[in-house]
Amino acid sequence: MRRLGLPVALIASALIASTLAVGEARAQSLAVSSPGGAKIEGEGIKLGERLVLHVGIGAELRYDSNVFYQSSGETSALALRLIPMFTLATRSGPRTVGPDGVPTPAKVEFRIGAGLDYREWLVSSTGARPPRQFNVNAGFGLTILPHGPVTVEIYDNFTRATQPAYAAATFNYDRDINELGIRLRIKPGGGRLELQLGYAFGIDLWETAQQKPFDNFYHRSTIRLLWKFLPKTSVYIQGENYAYQYRNPSADVFRPEGYPLRVIAGLNGLLTPKLTFDLYAGYANGFYQAGPSPNTGVAGVSLQWRPYALGALTLAYRHDFLNTLLGVYADIDSVNASWTQQIWRFGAMLRLGYQNTRYKGIGPGAGIVDASGMVLTERTDNGFTANARVDYFAYKNWLALSLGYDFNMIRSDAQLGGGSVASATTPVNFNKHEVYLNLSLLF
Repeated sequence: MRRLGLPVALIASALIASTLAVGEARAQSLAVSSPGGAKIEGEGIKLGERLVLHVGIGAELRYDSNVFYQSSGETSALALRLIPMFTLATRSGPRTVGPDGVPTPAKVEFRIGAGLDYREWLVSSTGARPPRQFNVNAGFGLTILPHGPVTVEIYDNFTRATQPAYAAATFNYDRDINELGIRLRIKPGGGRLELQLGYAFGIDLWETAQQKPFDNFYHRSTIRLLWKFLPKTSVYIQGENYAYQYRNPSADVFRPEGYPLRVIAGLNGLLTPKLTFDLYAGYANGFYQAGPSPNTGVAGVSLQWRPYALGALTLAYRHDFLNTLLGVYADIDSVNASWTQQIWRFGAMLRLGYQNTRYKGIGPGAGIVDASGMVLTERTDNGFTANARVDYFAYKNWLALSLGYDFNMIRSDAQLGGGSVASATTPVNFNKHEVYLNLSLLF
């Protein structure tokens, strides 16, 4: 079980908050470090026949070469990071025994949990410690008839994100995001055909006064039809629509309401026993009420190769657009590659990424200028990321010692003018190196 569990731990470390997180389109403008340390749940504390409690904590020392994402005069600092968490969940698998002595599937499953991410800066290169950060994740999921032909899923996810300012400051940018949703899965005929219908309502609020014009409510509707024409290969079509409504319009921040729509068709499954893929393409339109609006094709492809059970290579490309804090929207092209490997009690991960982001419809109040000081309505960023980590599982899968390195860089064709509102949304032209030592336990 140890050998099978470790590769999962490597993947889980990058996705540990996935059940509590919110969509990329709403959080993409925050420069967030990757979570440190490998984590995989242990057996937990059994609270009866069906309930189990998982508890965990991570402790980390992290060096950051550029806390405030500055292009010059960087502030470097050393932080102590504490990450406690808990999850209360039902145990998976059939638990009820019928009159014939055969176990029957559970009719209700749920999972509820919360986690904190506290960062205290111990010392900095300037002598003035950056402000402490206090992030929160919480969420629950309820599944009714998980193994039946009709399944209902209800969920709620909350995130409080605390982001250092993009200039040396004594305050943070604090943001609260919550999404409540419901999803219906209909699987007639043994599950080869599956229809998914979903709706979610979200709020995205800033605690700092300068960012109040970005506060918004949104509605998201989704429909997905999937057909498994082979045991491990399926074709699907999917439609998704957002409705953004901004609560505090401002003359200085150009944020039109919009109704982004995507319709895609895709194919995923196995090419060979060791090679899996996901390929999709479709159409998207922003339907923004003012300013430019995307009217374009979208596409993506990902490949995962497992030459053997303990290693995996993943390659991915994406062409799309995002609803952004800066401007009306941004076209993106991104490429990512990652490798995970386990050898005895050691696990390793390497991930490289590049994204070209082209912001459109930037208002004059944002203060985005070129080298000559001319106000710009568009901006292009080239972002590079690299993440590497080595994990040592000394005793059990749920106890890991990790050493990691994160690199982030943005190169932009724009600059920030004086009094720029955009300085609160997206940094320009910075290099950021982070090194961390993490001890994590998730039982």
